[in-house]
Amino acid sequence: MRLLLAVLAGALLAVGAPHAAPTLIRAEAQPATVGVGDTFSYLVEARFDADGLDASSVRIFADTGPFVQAGPTRTTHRTDGSAVVVRLEQRLTCLDLACAPVQGLRRVRLPAARVTARHAGGRVTTGRAAPAVVGVEPRVSIAAVRAAPPPYRQQTALPAATRDAGRLAALLALTGVALGLAAILLAVLALRPRARARAREAEHARALRLLRESATRPAPDRRRAADLVSRVVGAEGAKALADDAARFAWSAISPEPADAVGLAERAEESAR
Repeated sequence: MRLLLAVLAGALLAVGAPHAAPTLIRAEAQPATVGVGDTFSYLVEARFDADGLDASSVRIFADTGPFVQAGPTRTTHRTDGSAVVVRLEQRLTCLDLACAPVQGLRRVRLPAARVTARHAGGRVTTGRAAPAVVGVEPRVSIAAVRAAPPPYRQQTALPAATRDAGRLAALLALTGVALGLAAILLAVLALRPRARARAREAEHARALRLLRESATRPAPDRRRAADLVSRVVGAEGAKALADDAARFAWSAISPEPADAVGLAERAEESAR
């Protein structure tokens, strides 16, 4: 009888051991409040006792819910005294109605992150973090949307025109229109070939200037400048360069200033 009870107790311990939780699991969003389209960091950190832990077996499962991933996922391992700390970082953004605010600030709860790890002897450790909450706020306040258009500073009423004045105004208007159309036609016939070439050259130079200047500006400006270069060089027949500029503009990874300068130099060489 005692032997049977000992076997049953050992079996219960063996079943319960795989469900032991890590020392600490923490999930948070930094910053906790963002605007629509702004990026934020979703961090999940798990702390384990290093004794008998297979550090390579640690897995963190962090579903992003309604948010879209805006960059590569980073996982880091470090030792803190007798503990092993594993950290998962994702860059997320709100680009969907499921997380967009309707009236004022909207608090969105991310799915709870899960962690698993294996210890010596095959024992498995699992745990779950408290769900992180992200506040998404609108770009424009409700009061500004509902505000009435401002009135004119001064309301005026012009006197009615006389019959002779109306005829004279109509004659002058028709004469001006005729002269304007004649001048426009002559200018188009005389300058059309040169105007086209100058317009293409001016558009190319403007696109390169904006791309170079974007190296000192935020990443969204670099994306817009690269997209303009893609369209301009694509219209000129440089398909390979246009494709590279489009990939640079719409890459999931934020474009770097040095890459923007390099792309501008390639586009400048292709125009020679």
